[in-house]
Amino acid sequence: METAISHVQMRPPNYGELITVLSIDGGGIRGIIPGVLLAYLESQLQELDGEDARIADYFDVIAGTSTGGLVTAMLTAPNENKRPLYAAKDITPFYIQHSPKIFPQIRGLRSVNNLFKAMIGPRYNGKYLRKLVRGILGDTRLHQTLTSVVIPTFDIKNLHPTIFSSYQVTDHPTLDAPLSDICIGTSAAPTYLPAHFFTNEDTKGNQQEFNLIDGGVAANNPTLVAIAEVTRQVFKQNPDFFPIKPMDYGRFLVISLGTGAAQKEGKYDAKKASKWGVLGWLMNNGSTPLVDTFNQASADMVDFHNCVVFEALHSEANYLRIQDDNLSGTVSSVDVSTKENLENLVKVGKGLLDKPVSRVNMATGNYQAVEDAGTNMEALKKMEKTAPRIQLRPPAYGELVTILSIDGGGIRGIIPGVILAYLEEQLRELDGEDARLADYFDVIAGTSTGGLVTAMLTAPDGNQRPLYAAKDITPFYLEECPKIFHQTRGPFAGLINQFKAFTGPKYDGKYLHKLIRDILGGTRLHQTLTSVVIPTFDIKNLQPVIFSSYQVTNNSILDAPLSDICISTSAAPTYLPAHYFKNQDREGNEREFDLIDGGVAANNPTLLANSEVTKQVFKENPDFFPIKPMDYGRFLVISIGTGTGKSRHNFNAKKASKWGLVGWLFNNGATPLLHAYGEASADIVDFHNSVVFEALHSEAKYLRIQDDTLSGVLSSLAVATPENLENLVKVGEGLLKKPVSRVNMDTGHYQTVENGGTNMVALQRFAKLLSDERKLRESKFIKNESG
Repeated sequence: METAISHVQMRPPNYGELITVLSIDGGGIRGIIPGVLLAYLESQLQELDGEDARIADYFDVIAGTSTGGLVTAMLTAPNENKRPLYAAKDITPFYIQHSPKIFPQIRGLRSVNNLFKAMIGPRYNGKYLRKLVRGILGDTRLHQTLTSVVIPTFDIKNLHPTIFSSYQVTDHPTLDAPLSDICIGTSAAPTYLPAHFFTNEDTKGNQQEFNLIDGGVAANNPTLVAIAEVTRQVFKQNPDFFPIKPMDYGRFLVISLGTGAAQKEGKYDAKKASKWGVLGWLMNNGSTPLVDTFNQASADMVDFHNCVVFEALHSEANYLRIQDDNLSGTVSSVDVSTKENLENLVKVGKGLLDKPVSRVNMATGNYQAVEDAGTNMEALKKMEKTAPRIQLRPPAYGELVTILSIDGGGIRGIIPGVILAYLEEQLRELDGEDARLADYFDVIAGTSTGGLVTAMLTAPDGNQRPLYAAKDITPFYLEECPKIFHQTRGPFAGLINQFKAFTGPKYDGKYLHKLIRDILGGTRLHQTLTSVVIPTFDIKNLQPVIFSSYQVTNNSILDAPLSDICISTSAAPTYLPAHYFKNQDREGNEREFDLIDGGVAANNPTLLANSEVTKQVFKENPDFFPIKPMDYGRFLVISIGTGTGKSRHNFNAKKASKWGLVGWLFNNGATPLLHAYGEASADIVDFHNSVVFEALHSEAKYLRIQDDTLSGVLSSLAVATPENLENLVKVGEGLLKKPVSRVNMDTGHYQTVENGGTNMVALQRFAKLLSDERKLRESKFIKNESG
């Protein structure tokens, strides 16, 4: 007879060898897919340890977003016997029973009425879901889960991610909210379900308001958020994690479950998307391209990073991502809850078990089989058994890897323009008038408007020097932005703009396209004066496409014209048309690109730049020897934001709960949906970087400069009036004089670093570090050359 182990609460990691993490993506009714996979995993655990074995008994932390957050709560909330409310095998039947009532399908003439409803309010009223979740979870609070959980949401009023984490409730008791409110909040997908408002009170009577929408806006794949939460505990010397060291990812055992994607279906492309206005981006043959795009980009960027990290540490066997990127038709929807579709999703989950273990190919964005790794079924069995001026010399000649990162933000590119001009001025004072930023950074990363700035700073002129000095960026924006974002005037300007935006992009992009082609000519990616990383997103294949100097040697199809890359990374949905082009590699192979704004994938590209460098270290690129994988203590990073309007409090859950397509895209001149996704993307990256550099006691080598107090038209992407553009210059100048600040990972706001001085003083210090690093590399190179 099999001997069953006693299922007391799992001992902390300091009793074992590993930190065990389970992560579950968002995806509406597609939560059925991880439900099937989890049922199989739990059945294997039961074969080993007895019928009472449950998922929560084996993982130190379970993270879930949106539908994954609900699954997380079901697996970890206690019943009266202090055992999980649900076994994993109960998840799929639960979804099949309740999904049709959460997402009732309207047919015939009523579907026309449903379309009208979707324009003026959410598609579904959420009443059944709220009643169901409250009925299941009752008054259970976050601190009562049977293992630690991490559930991301996004606060639409404060425009920052709110992470409900078991690890935070001791220090921040107002986060100890009812699990029901957390689950309703993380599931409140824009345009599908109403935003959720509630207040929570701690034991001392302190109250906090929450205005929440879908956690998928911040982290549709919450794996990285879970790892960051654990890393914070290690850094805080939580005895449960002793003797694990910060960034010791080799000690992590991670299972990350996707909910499927339609990346290979090709239902969108740039030619179609270039003509979409608000309606096209939010309603297209029963799909919502804008939401699909942001969620897929968010999930893929996390997977890219995790693959790099675990590969770099030779710990690939400790990271299992199970995802089907081949969904099509209604199976890929989040809400088509017909009996047939739900049963098909069960078949997808079962089919995934028999498919080979796959990892994302970071060049194509598609999943490909891992040689000799077996099937997902076999991998889950294994997992369960292990669970409880001259060009800058390369970093090999110096001590540091130097990285500059520039956010996306339309006309607000003026703000980093001002900051970069000051940094370059300091470098000229140290090293002479010819000093340029490209001479000091190993990699410059830029998204959207930041991608254009990156190209301007790194593309060569006829003398192999940068086309633009940093001081030229702001005048360029002041002169060209009014022509790129032409402002319609007159008494009917607002109505004309809104009508145009419904039927197509707000701006036709013709002037921008001509301007960029004239500036950059035929210059290609491999010709930049230092390495660059510029993200875009392929609307046809629903995957990020990262144009990286490090990739062109092995994947020459990415060696595209810089002009096409810049036009693509700037093609913000609803603002500018999607961009289609073809490129040919050295062997004559051709590839089509259907691209939109890189901000969809990584509005703050700092983490992406770090990952690209880490890949080179792992590949033993001699330029980076003897730096080790994940040796972030050797990174010197300047990350510059384009400003944000978090302090405006224009939005809240009560308002957002009534928004339909129009409300999410038009709200007093703002676009809440784009704001939410853009802020979430940037903040999650900053959260992670702050954790990493703090954990390594290297805060002095990471400088994030951002203003989160913009208001009115200052926070817009495209109001290119002379007055607004001049005011943005003043914002940049004022930011130099403000104190160095770091994001508070609990509030999402920037707060002053004690004794950190001003951003101006910090940039002076960084300029000296950059100058010294460059001189060190040059002296070592000369010494080596002279024998």
